[in-house]
Amino acid sequence: MADTAGAAPRYARRASWSVAVLALAALAAGCGTRSVALYEKVMGSPSYGRVTESATRTREVHDGLDTRFILSATWLSGPWVSSFAEEYSNIYYLDAARRDEMISRWRGESEKYVRFFVALYVPEEKGNDLEKPGTLWSLRLVRADEADFEPVYIRKSSMRPEEISRFFPYSGTWYRAYEVAFPREAGEPVGSPRAGSPRLKLVLSGVEGRGVLSWQ
Repeated sequence: MADTAGAAPRYARRASWSVAVLALAALAAGCGTRSVALYEKVMGSPSYGRVTESATRTREVHDGLDTRFILSATWLSGPWVSSFAEEYSNIYYLDAARRDEMISRWRGESEKYVRFFVALYVPEEKGNDLEKPGTLWSLRLVRADEADFEPVYIRKSSMRPEEISRFFPYSGTWYRAYEVAFPREAGEPVGSPRAGSPRLKLVLSGVEGRGVLSWQ
């Protein structure tokens, strides 16, 4: 069933991005290599978009026509971090210190933990509090052998709002963005998983319902 509550902001945002894409695409087609480079700096390179899309999952949980919550997450795996590092270096006219600090921190964290960028939309904003100690939400990572792990940390994203929009465009104005880390062993291959079991499942449970995102 299509999302009804909270859908308009997402669709309006998507429409404005589409107009920008078409305008820049026309510019690139008419002006050659330099305009293609400008297009990729503004809108993102196709390779980064493909890597991010393949690493991202979304689940909408409804009660009839009402949206309970929308959960999206990107697995910040090694291949994603490499693509992110290249994209970040290419598009921002930032000082080298800021760029290198961001890239090295994200790469180091993803080598130490199994990390996700999580965007959560809840109609009642006060219920969007994954990072708080007293939250009613439970976020777990389940391995192929059904071993489950609790987060090492959940924190609001350290990215600026414009950076979140740029690198994770599915995380709109009505979402709250988090960085979540699980123990490294949660991502380690297991000996005899059940046939057809996903490699990882991110499970969000709460009074609003339960959503599961899976990666093979």
